[in-house]
Amino acid sequence: MMFKEFLIYLSSYLGLFAICFYFLGFYSKRNEIPPKIIERNFPKVSIIIPAFNEEKGIAGTLKSALEIDYPKDKLQIIVVDDGSSDKTYEIASKFRSKQVQVFKNKKNMGKGASMNFGISKSKADIIVTMDADNIIVGKDILKIMISNFTDPSVMCVAPTTAIYKPKGVLQRVQQVEYLLGVFLRRAFSSMNSIHITSGAFSVYRKSFFDENGGFSTVAITEDMEMALRIQCKGYRIVNDLRAIAFTVAPNKFVSLLKQRRRWYTGLLRCLLDYKRLFSRKYGAMGVIVLPVALITILFSIILTSYMIISTLWNIHKEIELLNSINFNFSNIFEFNSFMFEKLFYSIATSPISYFFVVFLLILVCYMVFAKRYVKEYSSIRLSLFFFMILYSFLFAFWWLVSIFYFLLHKKVVWR
Repeated sequence: MMFKEFLIYLSSYLGLFAICFYFLGFYSKRNEIPPKIIERNFPKVSIIIPAFNEEKGIAGTLKSALEIDYPKDKLQIIVVDDGSSDKTYEIASKFRSKQVQVFKNKKNMGKGASMNFGISKSKADIIVTMDADNIIVGKDILKIMISNFTDPSVMCVAPTTAIYKPKGVLQRVQQVEYLLGVFLRRAFSSMNSIHITSGAFSVYRKSFFDENGGFSTVAITEDMEMALRIQCKGYRIVNDLRAIAFTVAPNKFVSLLKQRRRWYTGLLRCLLDYKRLFSRKYGAMGVIVLPVALITILFSIILTSYMIISTLWNIHKEIELLNSINFNFSNIFEFNSFMFEKLFYSIATSPISYFFVVFLLILVCYMVFAKRYVKEYSSIRLSLFFFMILYSFLFAFWWLVSIFYFLLHKKVVWR
């Protein structure tokens, strides 16, 4: 019991410290005036869309890209079919025009290689990465994001990402997770600590690729590697809350597990490659953001695993005790009533419950903040309920699987 309480108290205090620090970073920039949207002298832009077996979503992605409010003569869309075995290429080819180019790799080369191929075909000043399952709602998103490049130190602008029309339990859990990320990404931006750029409509200066090379063809999370590379070079990555990019989330357990396995395994490999970022030289990112992230992951895995094992063990011992006094298990109502009363007493008398209430209130505040910008959402109460019940278990499981793959150097593919 002492070990469990020690872990809970330590992780709770660490979590509260991180929340307070991120809030102060965000609060310090609260009155910062966002750059004005440009209305003339538009730079040339290439939107690169790598696609692998995306026949279900590629048409919707291309339609939303074509509806963006930007001069047509300065906007180029490049689709790179990365050796798909379905009808992705055929569907994308229907959109082929003076503005839309469609290419096909004979075999699957990987997302990084596909991005680099698209960049090689571009003659633009600005490169936009767009996943084949993205949906853009705001028509002026490009103008908003490009306005941030008035600062010459900015090499990348990250959007605010959200789940598109969530349905089912898993998508609703991800809905809250992404909304939570709205605040965190903005807080990281205020401290120049963004270490992950989303594939969902991140915008880059092409000059950075010309000088420092394209996306990694080795890293399985090429967008994370690129973000860390930009930080290592001393440039800035900023987030613009006005730019909303939606993504279609996995709605099945296996597909979601594969996605998170790739993300988390890739993150560990990238952090190992860029371990020099854990330094005072890189400010808040090096001494707080990255270390706290790794410690939080470790504590989440240990605490969640311990709680599951200890709960199952306690239930086993309770049943053994009840069996020894000839408890009437046939009376289901009596058994359930006893277990419920015991659980309620345990929760109500534990000081740890107060930490739970505090974190719940903070999470609700995050949701209120996020919904100011992601206005497409209606009520999220049901999603919040599923998140509170399931997320810690899913998070720990995803990380356990990812660490297993990382330590054993097992191959993890794009899809």
